[in-house]
Amino acid sequence: MADTVLGGTIEFLQDFGFFDVILPFLLIFTITFGVLEKTKIFGVEKYKDQEIAKKNINAMVAFVIAFFVISAKEIVASIQVSIPMVALILVAIVCFLMLIGIFIGHDQSLNFFEMFKGTNLFFAGILVLAVTAIFFESFGWLDPVLDFIFGSGSDTFLTIVFVGIIGGVIYFVFKSPSEGGSH
Repeated sequence: MADTVLGGTIEFLQDFGFFDVILPFLLIFTITFGVLEKTKIFGVEKYKDQEIAKKNINAMVAFVIAFFVISAKEIVASIQVSIPMVALILVAIVCFLMLIGIFIGHDQSLNFFEMFKGTNLFFAGILVLAVTAIFFESFGWLDPVLDFIFGSGSDTFLTIVFVGIIGGVIYFVFKSPSEGGSH
């Protein structure tokens, strides 16, 4: 990664402990402090006819909790693995919403679920599969999944699809009341 100046900078920051100590500390401190400020569990104090949270106590508690978290290497490792995955999911959701914007256009009055009626539901399903396939391919998971679906796991996959279709038919049959009478 050190082929570029910025790559070398990232390696320097890794060696310095920026990703192992500083960023996890700031993340935990900020989240904890924000929650303590919002909940005001350590009380409030009056300031110009307003009740504000006791910032000094909230800051000290958040500071201590953040230090405890970074002292536990397993928790820091978990944070380092999970936060990028959450960010990846957010990117996938944004990509999906950009593609959904094709169907909405500028019509702000549409309900999110109302736009998936008729052929839009079909196209939305294709978009979900496409975005999922793109992200699976980026991790190298697409080939094993396709091998499972069309190879050794085809019987299992076809059974799941069949059960899904039967469940969908049952849902649509019992969802709407009959045309002739009222229930």
